Amino acid sequence: MSLLTIRAAVDADLEAICAIYNESIPRRLATADLEPQSIDVRRAWFVNRDHATRPVLVAEDALGVCAWGSYTNFKDRSAYAPTAEVSVYVADRATGRGIGRAMLDALIERAPACGIDRILGFSFAHNEASLRLCRSRGFVHWGEIPDACVMDGVRRSVIILGLQL
Repeated sequence: MSLLTIRAAVDADLEAICAIYNESIPRRLATADLEPQSIDVRRAWFVNRDHATRPVLVAEDALGVCAWGSYTNFKDRSAYAPTAEVSVYVADRATGRGIGRAMLDALIERAPACGIDRILGFSFAHNEASLRLCRSRGFVHWGEIPDACVMDGVRRSVIILGLQL
C-alpha cells in the first residue's frame, strides 16, 4: 500500500465521499440505495451528526480521497449510544490495496473515545469481501435478516456482524 493518511473528514471532502458512495450503488453490494445521492443529501448527513461520537473519516493517497468510513447510531434512543453501526466505502480505483482494512482499523481504534463498545456491521449476504473484512477484524455473526430488501427484483439478505470491545 502506498502512503495513506487517515483523518477526520471536513466539508471539502463531501464531493469525494459522495462520489465514492455513488460509485458503489450500481454493484448492489454495499448499500440498499438504488439511485445516486446528491451532494445536498450527503451534506445533510455530514452536518447533522455529532462528530465527537459518530466521526466520519477519510483516507487519502497520492491522488486524493480514496475511501471513507463512519459510525452511525444503531438507534437514535439514548440508551443505545454505546452501540454503533460502522460503514466503510473504498473508491473503485483503490480496491484491493488494504485501504478498507486500514479504514476499519482506524474506526475500531477510535471507538472507545466515541463511547462505543459494541460495533455492528450490516452486510449483504452476497458481499463476501465485506464479510471477510469484518471477520478478519474479529467481528462475529450476531444475526441475519432474511430477504430484507429487493434490488433489481432480487431479494437480498442482510448479515449482522458484531464486535464487542
